[in-house]
Amino acid sequence: MAQQSDRIAFYNVENFFDTEYDSSKYFNGFTPEGDHHWTKSRYYHKRNNIYKVITALGEWQGITVIGLAEIENRKVLEYIINTTPLKKMNYGIVHYESPDKRGIDLGVLYLKDRFVLLQSDRFRVTDPENPDFLTRDIIYLKGIIQKDTVHIFYNHWPSRYGGMMNTVRLRKLAAQKILYLIDSLENSAKSPKILVLGDFNDNLEDESLQYLLKNSNGILEALPWVTVNGNVKGTIKHNADWSVFDRIFVSKNLLDEKGLHIYKGKMYIFDINFLLQRDEKNLGLKLDRTFTGFRYSGGFSDHLPVFVDVVK
Repeated sequence: MAQQSDRIAFYNVENFFDTEYDSSKYFNGFTPEGDHHWTKSRYYHKRNNIYKVITALGEWQGITVIGLAEIENRKVLEYIINTTPLKKMNYGIVHYESPDKRGIDLGVLYLKDRFVLLQSDRFRVTDPENPDFLTRDIIYLKGIIQKDTVHIFYNHWPSRYGGMMNTVRLRKLAAQKILYLIDSLENSAKSPKILVLGDFNDNLEDESLQYLLKNSNGILEALPWVTVNGNVKGTIKHNADWSVFDRIFVSKNLLDEKGLHIYKGKMYIFDINFLLQRDEKNLGLKLDRTFTGFRYSGGFSDHLPVFVDVVK
């Protein structure tokens, strides 16, 4: 980690559910009686794995802000920070209950003494052609890092389940919402410093992310990525193919080294060894996942974390 820096990260943790049945949700596969046979011991093990990743990501000073995708509720976030050594770090939580049909949300942990939270909100992605469409909300944070105000948007865009071509329009709806929010920020704040992080379920060359960049009026830039250890070629692997679904976009004023800016102007993929295992079928390495289909393997996640360091 760069000196005098703050690390801002995103991690899709792959289905971090508690073990309790929720009658308000149609999906309850992650219970002891459910399809995934999600027991307290598996829940406990998953918590320890996420704690291990957060600790490794934060190195010696802790991670300033981290967005976590595929968490069930606020309770699982409290479980991480209150029942592990993270309780010594003074983390705060931002969480909103999402309308997602599977009951998965986005949540944020932040170090209260390094990120002064001024405002948080959530924004719904809707489909004018289908009022029954439900997906994860976008989480917005406004806060102060190193005496500078930053605006952070965390995303988990609609998946490709049902086919890429059938779902790309849904991810464009999420892109349109981000563009609307950025436009509103530009009209209300002078040269706002913006970070847009998340699992976009698309690569940079795909239609939704190209739409986001081309319609941001030159405000947003996709950060080039590098890996920490040179182990991988993306953040997610399907069969033999790597993709970079997890990304960070920033406003161009965060690339100006005269003020608060992105260290080296790059996004890092956290490909630390313990998150990976040998891929016997497709060669190379693959992610050490919690589940492969319904088969429990006890690993970490089907995504790798990404992060940037902001420095002055």
